[in-house]
Amino acid sequence: MTGSYFTDDNGAVVVHANHPICTRCVLPEHFPGADFDSDGVCEYCRSEAERVDHSRDEVGAVLAESRRRAGDGDHDVVLLYSGGKDSSLSLIQLVTEHGLRVLALTLDNGFLSQVTAANMSAVLDSVGADHIIVRPRRHVMHGVYRSALTGTFGPETVKYSTAACGSCIGMVFAAGMRTAASYGVPLLAGGWTPGQLTNSAFVPTTFLREVIDRNIDPVRATAPELSTDLDAWTRDSGELPVGLLNPLYATGYTEAGALKVLADHGWSAPEDTDSCSTNCRLNGLLIIDHIRRFGYHPYVYEMAHHVRIGAMTREEALHKLSNVNLRTSAVGAVAVELGIPSPLNVD
Repeated sequence: MTGSYFTDDNGAVVVHANHPICTRCVLPEHFPGADFDSDGVCEYCRSEAERVDHSRDEVGAVLAESRRRAGDGDHDVVLLYSGGKDSSLSLIQLVTEHGLRVLALTLDNGFLSQVTAANMSAVLDSVGADHIIVRPRRHVMHGVYRSALTGTFGPETVKYSTAACGSCIGMVFAAGMRTAASYGVPLLAGGWTPGQLTNSAFVPTTFLREVIDRNIDPVRATAPELSTDLDAWTRDSGELPVGLLNPLYATGYTEAGALKVLADHGWSAPEDTDSCSTNCRLNGLLIIDHIRRFGYHPYVYEMAHHVRIGAMTREEALHKLSNVNLRTSAVGAVAVELGIPSPLNVD
């Protein structure tokens, strides 16, 4: 094990790293492909291959084509809306800066923060957008998460996120494509921190299908009893959207800047989530499990990228990675809710 945990006197979970870290970013020595040189600089920093193309022209062209294809339809885009800070910022930009008619779609996984519903209502009402909430049956989502916590996933999943988050994203993408097809909407939009999912503002539907298969197929293998339900959720139907756009790639994104804009629209940060999520109570448990299993924080790739492009200082990233803003009691409560042992109790 290359990472360990301890709790302070107040019962807060703190991650203690006992391994070398890149001297420029925050990637640990054992991160896949890190390959430190003699100066302790990782391969990702040396190659500079992780820069995001902040292209306003690309985003503008995709959105213009979406308007044209939408024609007389009721909506220009279906936004995959978690209610967190990034998807909320994306919603604000799509409506106020680009003038789009947005249909927001939320997949309720059963672990939304207490303040998420209020945040969604505040932002939706502030900008004027329609909203749909879909909630898979409890046994399906809980089964997906439990399977992901025990299944075998490839490096393209666990390198960039927890396996359970990857499986959830697969469900979200599938729900988004079916909803867009049902309503005749030509484009999906999302809001994720630049560098977290892709290095491009736009990805085609074929990419979304690859993500779905890569993250849902291992769940089917581990929990075949879920196959019928998963087939129903992930089956394509109708004319699919052309792809997924993230308008945040057209801006100089910073977390501080995002929070300032969100406050003006009535959004407030939750108090019952970890330091990396602003909508999901389960995420903190998944972070701890991921570090236990793989030895590195599932958000370290994203934060290292932000350090490279100047969106976050190295010190800020290190603080966020070690201080996960979790109470041991909260982790235990979520584990009980999911029906699994707390990862804090695993030797």
